[in-house]
Amino acid sequence: MITGFFLIFYRVFVKVNDCFGIHFKQEGGSIVIIRRYALPPMQELWLREETKFDHWLAVELAVLEAREKLGLAPQGTFQSVADHVGFKVERIHEIDAEIQHDLIAFTTAVHETLEAAGVGHLKEQFHNGVTSYDIEDPAMILILRKAIHLDMIALRLLEQSLQRKAAEHQWTWMIMRTHGQFAEPSTFGHLLLVFAEEIKRCIAKLQTLMNTDLSEGKISGAVGSYAGLNPAVEQIALENLGLRPARAETQILQRDRHAALLCTLAVCGGVIEQIAKTFWVMMRSEVRELREPRKPKQKGSSAMAHKRNPIFTEQLMGMPRMLRADALCALENIATFEGREISQSNVERHIFARSTTLVHYMATKLAGLVDGLEVFPERMFHNLTQESLGVWAGQRIRHALEDAGFDYETAYRLIQTASFKAESRREHLCRILQKQDIMSLVEDSRDGRTVEEILGAEQLQLLFGHEDYARAGIEHIFSRQTA
Repeated sequence: MITGFFLIFYRVFVKVNDCFGIHFKQEGGSIVIIRRYALPPMQELWLREETKFDHWLAVELAVLEAREKLGLAPQGTFQSVADHVGFKVERIHEIDAEIQHDLIAFTTAVHETLEAAGVGHLKEQFHNGVTSYDIEDPAMILILRKAIHLDMIALRLLEQSLQRKAAEHQWTWMIMRTHGQFAEPSTFGHLLLVFAEEIKRCIAKLQTLMNTDLSEGKISGAVGSYAGLNPAVEQIALENLGLRPARAETQILQRDRHAALLCTLAVCGGVIEQIAKTFWVMMRSEVRELREPRKPKQKGSSAMAHKRNPIFTEQLMGMPRMLRADALCALENIATFEGREISQSNVERHIFARSTTLVHYMATKLAGLVDGLEVFPERMFHNLTQESLGVWAGQRIRHALEDAGFDYETAYRLIQTASFKAESRREHLCRILQKQDIMSLVEDSRDGRTVEEILGAEQLQLLFGHEDYARAGIEHIFSRQTA
């Protein structure tokens, strides 16, 4: 009865997920990724089961071709096998269900196709002299390289979107915030350039991994000692696959490489999260500097029709948590007892697909969000000139007072007290400095003058000019983009 109830529950669960477009793909008994957050190129790479076996086959054939070149297999073997080799995923699963070893299931299924094609006498040359991870590890590196290539394309498109939007808003003035408090003036374009440079560094980190850790493979036998295996087979086979031999390995490629990749993907996710969180704050109802693009019939809340929830922005704030979790798993996978144990294998069925897919999804979605972002320059200007109450000019005024003969401590306390009064009274700082004397602002001062009287009305007004304060710096930052 319990088994029957479970089967009914499972079928309902799958049916509900199908209705919502949330499909779990299973491979070797393990859930890999959720289709909802996998864009077509990554679906093809990770959700199409044939992809893994296609790459295993490519490595097997590279090994066979190398063996034939070295005289270790009869001439003509490689071409005959290549012409007739094949596999059926369903048959691999049938065999795997019985023997519980997917690589052996794969080779057995291939042997069956060779026999069916009338070249069964060549099957012993297929998977000859190698161990499972002589095949699986180079194949996984090849798949990861394709996945990272897709990630880098998506990240480059995101960088370009940020650069375009930055150029558009080079002179869209805004008040920057530090610690969530009004700080000093800059432009929205400057902020976007900061993000573009971060994405550029993410791409550079991934490219470095492509050139180093993700460019190596191993075909060196059961413990990596080449026992019974000519090292030249590895050299030739990996070269044909576009890889180079690792210098010293065990049965598997050491997982520091994979951990470095997953940590880098987590860094990419962290950068995207930073951008999303910054946008989210600027989209708040009381800030209203940005708005997420939306479809005409999009709904934000089942109860509150007025809501324009930034759903994609919030997705991008959540997904990096999974990337960090996957990076931690990859770090745990580094420690492998002696030649090999299988504890990391089941973990990797999840983390490689999920992390590469999520970065691709996030970068692509954020690029579209940036391109369609609604920007409200007038609101940014209002927040800079009115909502900030001019407190951002405090450092300029303090410097002017120091130039007029005040010591740092007195000038600092004066500006601090005046700024706090401006905020508590909701009155512009300039007005405070025009009407309140220094004695009323600094307890131990005997100076009865106002700051306006000390600096002059015109100079005081000029100190609240954001453009002359920051324009040269913004020009300098943008000039380096074309240098």
